[in-house]
Amino acid sequence: MNRARRENRSFRGVLRSDDGVIVKVLERTAQKITFETAFGLSEPMIQRLKTQPEHLVFSERSRIARLGIQISGSGPVSADALEADTLVLVQHATSVISGYPGLEVLGDFFDVGLPVGRLVFCDPETLLTSEQVMEAIEKAELKLPASTSISSDGSIVIAPHKVVCKLRHPIDKATFGRILFHENGRQMLNRFQERQPVGAVAIPPGKGVVTTCSMYLNEHYVVLQSGFSLGRNLPATVLDPIKTRGVRIYLEIVNGSSHPIVNPLIAARIYGAPNGRRRERRKVRPAAYGRYNFSQMLELSRRLDARKSKTCSFIDKPAAVIEPGKDGLESARIMVNGPERSCRLAPSRCAVERRNYSVKSACAHVYATSRFDPDKIKRPAVIVLRYFPNLLEHRDIINLASEGKVESIYFYEASCEHGPFLSQEDHSRLLEYHAFGLRVYWVCGLNNRIMVHTIRDGKGYFVVPERLAAFHKSMFFAFYGSTLALSDSGRRRLGKLMDALVAFWGRNIGIVTGGGSGVMEVANTMARQRGILSGANFLDITDQPMTTDVDFCQVFQDTCRHSRQKWFEIASFPIFNVGGLGSLEELGITLCNMKLSIMEQVPVVLFDTEGDRRFWRPMQQQIETMVRFGRAPAWIMDYLLITDDPREVVRVYRDKLHLF
Repeated sequence: MNRARRENRSFRGVLRSDDGVIVKVLERTAQKITFETAFGLSEPMIQRLKTQPEHLVFSERSRIARLGIQISGSGPVSADALEADTLVLVQHATSVISGYPGLEVLGDFFDVGLPVGRLVFCDPETLLTSEQVMEAIEKAELKLPASTSISSDGSIVIAPHKVVCKLRHPIDKATFGRILFHENGRQMLNRFQERQPVGAVAIPPGKGVVTTCSMYLNEHYVVLQSGFSLGRNLPATVLDPIKTRGVRIYLEIVNGSSHPIVNPLIAARIYGAPNGRRRERRKVRPAAYGRYNFSQMLELSRRLDARKSKTCSFIDKPAAVIEPGKDGLESARIMVNGPERSCRLAPSRCAVERRNYSVKSACAHVYATSRFDPDKIKRPAVIVLRYFPNLLEHRDIINLASEGKVESIYFYEASCEHGPFLSQEDHSRLLEYHAFGLRVYWVCGLNNRIMVHTIRDGKGYFVVPERLAAFHKSMFFAFYGSTLALSDSGRRRLGKLMDALVAFWGRNIGIVTGGGSGVMEVANTMARQRGILSGANFLDITDQPMTTDVDFCQVFQDTCRHSRQKWFEIASFPIFNVGGLGSLEELGITLCNMKLSIMEQVPVVLFDTEGDRRFWRPMQQQIETMVRFGRAPAWIMDYLLITDDPREVVRVYRDKLHLF
């Protein structure tokens, strides 16, 4: 693997290896599987391995630990096993938690190619003292469990929730394979692993249990310590920033003693971000900014507009291919669409036939992208398009990408018919470009910026480049509400709510709205005034203006109104302000997602922006009626908060999420 192209830190600031994968099975029995695991290392990680190997720890893949399987090593990590940029270690898999399927079911999956975990460098220079831990808590830089005790040396002790996690039965072997192999395996496991309340978490001698705690980390990471007398956690030891946010942070605890343990405790150490953010930065321009800026792309736009199709009367769809070099945009080769001879279809028939891509279509379907000659592209090129690609243009681009001929795509307009809004098919194509490793840039006329496409939690967003890292690090709140203008008192109340969120959660947060007027517009403005991220999921409708001064956004044609709601799933917490039928629909979807375990059970805030709390009372009564008639789970009422007081919102977050 090309070491220069690795990005082991992601946006979490933690120096770690690539996923360690099994490369050879050495021995297989009913009780234990022994295998060799290969970890790809970056140059900085190799240096740490050679100079500070004692500070490298193995962190087991969480989905494996949550199935009761422990992965342990045959000895300390050492550079003796380093071959070029790959470290090979001998490891063992054993089943240690009863009630889970064990190696008799899962053993067949422990074969060549299975990712089992990572090596993480725990920088001793960033280890927090007790004073630094308290300072980070007071500054809302991290949220620890309410049960946390902090010792004089900075280590903490965590008491888990009084729950025990059990698997729903039966689960067939194919499903276990999907949990272990598929990208969404952890989310699938969430649906099969139930949290059952208990009076006390009891672990018999030699047994184990899967339980949970609450924790929200932004830049710090928590390393669980082994050997504590009140329980030992499996080697899923590193709780890393960003990923560790929620009330279902899993702990897999075993009792290695000869006596029962009741209400176990887990010790941990807290590490901060690298000192002074010392990161081995590359000396090249970050890819997020692209090769060309907005003004350069406007100049190219004028050149594209000057090239008109002479054979297609419906629409001009010019495209350019640029091979990076000293001439830059000057070397752009511009192509136009249309058949060799002028198309003679009447406009009315053309409008119909151009949507028919079959061989029977009367439209020639000749697009500029088909005129790019792969043999003339010597280095990975930049493709520039007037409009986001249609199906056949997409095919041409993917064919070039599969040959390594494309590095990135720029486009100016989302659609020739729908302006700045993408279709459902367009969103799928963006995911495919991401899968092929292509950067996609929007020369966005909404805010006159270059925006880069990125994926978070399986959802694609366009982000202003300088806020890309913040986008991936921030925890989001979904703000719903009416397009009608707020009163002066409503604006003040919403401002106080925003201030309370920042005070409690810190500045690594952001909001996402529908991008319209009213509550949405005010919330976006207030977020930007407070220096936190603001984003929007814009919808192609005519009854509201768009608030385009945002840090990130996504755009949807009206035909994907319901799928657009899934893009709000990047938010950890929903807040419903006074709204109308749209907010009512969104509330129903949110509560249903909680019931179906698509999202965590978190407080759902019905904030009476205009005061007196009367607006949402009938909604509470309706849900209470559903619970009474068995049409909704009773726990829904425990997470529903109706208030006009920001202090109550913070109190509920602290209490329901069991936070320090």
